[in-house]
Amino acid sequence: MDREELTIVANTTGATVIFLQSHPIWTAAQRHERERNEAMRRHPAFRARQRVAAAGGEIIPLIRDFKLYSSTNTPA
Repeated sequence: MDREELTIVANTTGATVIFLQSHPIWTAAQRHERERNEAMRRHPAFRARQRVAAAGGEIIPLIRDFKLYSSTNTPA
């Protein structure tokens, strides 16, 4: 592709600039992220980790050892 074929929109006159803060999809995404963060802060597991950290205790990560079976006949 030759350089003459490229159009740089930022230098084009008559370009429409849409500010993200006023776009409804962007504001909805921001609201969703804020609500999710607030919900995470209210979750009992998150609050327990905060209490342990505030008390100066060590937070031990929870590691689960799940086994993968190739068939549907799995031991109970």
